[in-house]
Amino acid sequence: MLALLFVPLSDVAAISFTARRWVVRTAILLLFATVIAVWLGLSGLSAQRHLQAARAALDTARQALLDGRPQEARAAVVRAGKDTARARALTDDPVWKATAALPYVGVTLKAVRAVVAGADDLSRVVLPGAVAAAESLSPQTLRRADGSFDLARIKAAAPEVHASALAAQGVRDRLGRPAGPVVGAVATAQRQLAAQVDQVVDLLGSADRTLKLAPALLGSDRARRYLVLVQQSAESRGTGGLIGGFAVIEAEAGQLRTVDQGSNADLENGAVAVPPGVPASYVDLYGGDGALELWQNVNLSPDLPTVARVVEALWQAQGGKPLDGVIALDSVALASILRGTSPLVVGDLTVAPDRLVEFLAVEQYRGVSGNRDRGVRKDLLSDFAVAAAATLSSPGSDTRALVRGLAEAVTSGHLRMTSRDSLLQPGLRAAEVDGALPGGAGPLAFPVVSNATGGKLDYFLDRSVVYLAGPCQGVRRPSSISVRLTNQAPAEGLPPYMTVRNVDGVSTESTDSGVVLRVYGTPGSRLIRATLDGRPLTMDAVGSAPYLSYGVEAGIPQWFLTLDLPRGKPRQLVLQLAEPTVPGQARIPVQPLSRPLGVRVAVPAC
Repeated sequence: MLALLFVPLSDVAAISFTARRWVVRTAILLLFATVIAVWLGLSGLSAQRHLQAARAALDTARQALLDGRPQEARAAVVRAGKDTARARALTDDPVWKATAALPYVGVTLKAVRAVVAGADDLSRVVLPGAVAAAESLSPQTLRRADGSFDLARIKAAAPEVHASALAAQGVRDRLGRPAGPVVGAVATAQRQLAAQVDQVVDLLGSADRTLKLAPALLGSDRARRYLVLVQQSAESRGTGGLIGGFAVIEAEAGQLRTVDQGSNADLENGAVAVPPGVPASYVDLYGGDGALELWQNVNLSPDLPTVARVVEALWQAQGGKPLDGVIALDSVALASILRGTSPLVVGDLTVAPDRLVEFLAVEQYRGVSGNRDRGVRKDLLSDFAVAAAATLSSPGSDTRALVRGLAEAVTSGHLRMTSRDSLLQPGLRAAEVDGALPGGAGPLAFPVVSNATGGKLDYFLDRSVVYLAGPCQGVRRPSSISVRLTNQAPAEGLPPYMTVRNVDGVSTESTDSGVVLRVYGTPGSRLIRATLDGRPLTMDAVGSAPYLSYGVEAGIPQWFLTLDLPRGKPRQLVLQLAEPTVPGQARIPVQPLSRPLGVRVAVPAC
């Protein structure tokens, strides 16, 4: 302080002037920053209002498309595009661009601009083409008066859907992730938009693949013949359930015709040579159970392409004509496809589509006893198959409900199709609807059950899988696959035919069931330890205690055992593994049964 007394007056004046100048500059900067903040806030709020209006319009468009009102959907998309364009203009001026380039605060502003740009691209680039294609393929025009599909319309819509699918993928790629932390509300908006874009990408990708595949599938170039296997998941098998009936469908120039049908009583057993393309692992794992001679066991493997080759061999061995593909579906798929149609009427029975699953799983067995009654029931199943086929091929059926039901059946995995046709199989494989075991070396946990006692209690089977793995360190990492099964059959009231229990040649009636449980794991995995209900399992047969077996199918390791399922008592198999540290997301394929599979996964993607 004393030193200040000796500062010349001129220096004091200079200091005072410098201070005033600093204060003025600071005030100007603060004012400028305030103006910018106010501008960003006001324009941001206005952009937010436009985005909210656009979101409401897009919700309207989505519902209009689901309800078959494409013109209304198009108008809603146009409204949304106007709002997103205005929001983009509000966040695309020089102030926003310059401020977004700043460190720290710029990260959030850049994220805001990315959200707005993504929403605008979605509304004005992606969706207009998709809606135009939907309008062209409306239920009123997709099928002709005779019930056939208009292949010319399908082919004409394909390029526009493909372009929209590519544009949607581009929006997802540009959206990316923020370069740093952003304000919570912006992060939430970014996650919501990313989820919406993912849905659009998946939907358009599926539509793109379907439209590419549909002309050949419907016989645009030549007639094609498909064997449809109706599976009864109340008695489980690898691909879903016991083959209970079949139909042969021919497709030509967009027209579908049912040319043959029957129950499994019409399928003739008999040993066939191992067909070309069937791997030795199929023979090793399932041949001893009659998979190459018995229709009831041909689909013990969950790998539908392999099963289909054996099915074709068995079919042609009984005089059937060559096939272009095999379709496997169950009562859940049938109920989806027939939803919205009139009840099925067969004789004095009337069954609504929403009751079909329970009817085929339980009600059809009431009053069944002896071979004669079983024959009547099998004829009944055949009659329902014919009635369902007639409903689907009728020109007066609801096309919108049919298309939505087919999509639901496919996406849920209850309808799968495979083919050796070079025009069909690549598209079926790309769409992941061919029921093949997963390829590649990515992390995998896949539980599969097959009924082991001959009863029909798997309709009541609850299943869950928990897949855990350690961090992406080293060549291998520890992992565990835990599978829990519970037989939830009621204690009483079931038809006796459902409660048949065949064990070692002895037949009894019981609500206790039994299955063979197979658990597929990541290729290259090694088993460290296995437990059943908390007790250690061995790989050797010891008395009557359950023991674990090992096999490899299509390069994928599997561990399996025969498991009793007393009613109401959970059984839990835990496999502790050392699995290769391989890239990719964890894969949990789902075997299609009546009840859904519970899934919990904590596997870091490497």
